[in-house]
Amino acid sequence: MMKRCIDSGKIRSDYSILCMHLPRYIEDGNIRLRPLSVLDRHVIGGGLRNEFFSDSCGLINPILRSWLSVWWWLRQTYAVLYCIEADSVCIGFIGLYNLQTDRSSELTLVIFNGKNRRLGYGTKAFNLLAQNLDRYHIKLNVEIELDNAASLSFWKKLGFDEQGDFRKIKVMSLD
Repeated sequence: MMKRCIDSGKIRSDYSILCMHLPRYIEDGNIRLRPLSVLDRHVIGGGLRNEFFSDSCGLINPILRSWLSVWWWLRQTYAVLYCIEADSVCIGFIGLYNLQTDRSSELTLVIFNGKNRRLGYGTKAFNLLAQNLDRYHIKLNVEIELDNAASLSFWKKLGFDEQGDFRKIKVMSLD
């Protein structure tokens, strides 16, 4: 489940401080994180049309018809937003949103195409971002639908602990 970022001065200044100190490009082997670009329209737009992802974000079909609307939503929601590239091909994205003054943040990691899942790309992308966030001591939170066993298993393997359930969502965190 996605949440809109709050546009208060303090939270925006936290975003700015964090964004200024994170590298624009992070890579290790065949995995590269780079700033998501409006030019990633075909891959990201196609991935966001995925019914599960669209529903969990609260996106509805009319919004998805306009790439500019989707792009604006992404830029307004995520303080940090990277495209995940595997062998120079965009396969998904990873981003932080709802950065709070107590240094916690919500995290989203999406690998769009099923054939690119379970190959270690998500783990490598997360580890690259987490290494660069270490010095900020940010508590990362993820929200997963209870019936999404693959995602629950993925986040548990990365060390996330269950914090509780809210409606049909499991909240997990990593300090």
